[in-house]
Amino acid sequence: MKARKVLGFLLLVGVVAAGGYTLLKPKQPPPILLTNAKAAPLEMGASQLAVFVSIENSGPSDTLLFASAPDAKSAAFSQTFGPLALPSGSTSALAADGVFLKLNDVRGPLDHGRTLPISLTFAKAGTLTTRARIVAFRNQGNAANYGLFGIGDICRVGDGEPAPHIELEASKIETGWTIDILSDDFEFTPELADGPHVPGTGHGHIYVNGLKLGRLYSASTSIGHLPVGQHEIRVTLSTNDHRAYVVGDSPVTASIQIHSD
Repeated sequence: MKARKVLGFLLLVGVVAAGGYTLLKPKQPPPILLTNAKAAPLEMGASQLAVFVSIENSGPSDTLLFASAPDAKSAAFSQTFGPLALPSGSTSALAADGVFLKLNDVRGPLDHGRTLPISLTFAKAGTLTTRARIVAFRNQGNAANYGLFGIGDICRVGDGEPAPHIELEASKIETGWTIDILSDDFEFTPELADGPHVPGTGHGHIYVNGLKLGRLYSASTSIGHLPVGQHEIRVTLSTNDHRAYVVGDSPVTASIQIHSD
């Protein structure tokens, strides 16, 4: 009888201890981290801002659903090309040369250095908040006039210069996807990045449904798993000084559709 009482007491102590451990166990941080958030006025004297932010995803694939900003009348993504999918184990960005967040009728002075609270809501990670620091006025280039993402500038290929052309191939692998860029009249030149323009050289930018994944300095790259569904992978070519290549009236870009299941 005594043995039963002792055993019951020990079981009770174990349950209480386990409950206490659960209560005291620190909450795990979300797998998504928002960093380097900036807000740039799009027009001099206007109350419209473009917000750029890096989205580091150390977890499984996710989808950016919507955004909000209490200091603005409205907040919306600049363009929509399908779900803003985040591959697993990746760093994406709301960027000037991709889909970005546009704030309209921001209240208060747009002083340099002021910070604005910004919330991004994800399908799995939930709502995360950061603060975007207002920086200098951002000139808008002609990229959008040629069907390119964002507000960057272009570099029109001159007569007699190499006229780059690219095509994409996608292969499914265990960790996600491999994307190969087949190019003509173009050389990837990481050693010249941020330097002056040299015709026929430069780097690429890769996007998933318009959300920028980063720069490409070689003809092959890999991305992680994507949410279930159809997605557009797009690559554009840029000069060393970060202008999008345009041949005639056509941007040097290629896309491929992949299905994730």
